[in-house]
Amino acid sequence: MKKIKELFNIFCVQVYLQLKLQTRYINSAISSLVLYAGAFLIVILFTKPAQLGQAYGTKQGVLFTIVGFLFWSIGISSMGECSNGVEADEQAGLLESESQSVFPLWALYFIQTLAGNLFVWIYLFIIGFIASFFSIFSVLELLKALLLTFVFSLISNLGMFGIGMIFASGSIRFKRMGQWATILQALLLMLSNVYLPVYNVFQEIIPYVGGVEIVRQIFLGHGISISKLILFIVVNVVWFLVGILVFNFSIRKERKNGSFDTF
Repeated sequence: MKKIKELFNIFCVQVYLQLKLQTRYINSAISSLVLYAGAFLIVILFTKPAQLGQAYGTKQGVLFTIVGFLFWSIGISSMGECSNGVEADEQAGLLESESQSVFPLWALYFIQTLAGNLFVWIYLFIIGFIASFFSIFSVLELLKALLLTFVFSLISNLGMFGIGMIFASGSIRFKRMGQWATILQALLLMLSNVYLPVYNVFQEIIPYVGGVEIVRQIFLGHGISISKLILFIVVNVVWFLVGILVFNFSIRKERKNGSFDTF
């Protein structure tokens, strides 16, 4: 119980630090908002929301595209927060001292990721709110989409965090993996179901794909398929555990080789 309280305190500190960063470096916060808005416009303008709606038998193609965009955005945030955080700490020479914590190192990065995600949600809400005035869906429908996405992304973010941990392990071993993570983020946008329905069973291994389909089915009034929910949970738990195992192995190997100070 004491450790849970301490972890909660660490989370509160991370939220406070994120808030200070966002308010002190307002230009950076505006840049982040512009980047997410730009990605949103690219998805909306260069895809075919009407065709997506047609595939699901609804006129809510734009809203369904936004659901996919929300999952993708918060997913790549979870992936990037941990992989970039590890690389930044390694460059600053902090990784070795952080690895001496009484808490597992992955848990500290997980808390840091959760804190960072809170502010990403603020950006996404602002973008979605503005978009609701230029589309056929209402603010109420937007709030429903945000709430459902938030709930199910709590599961999909586990898998995306696990993938981020794998990239973080690569940063420890090979150094500077950030550009590869960026490439993967773009590939995930193209290969997942952000602006298309699922058309290949292999897409299901992408952590957030199942969540996107579940939320869209809820909007269609079909409810939640138990089999799809179980598959969604299993995929994310597997990615989460694999990421932690790979990361812990990399940390142990780095301790043995004693090369924390070499970047």
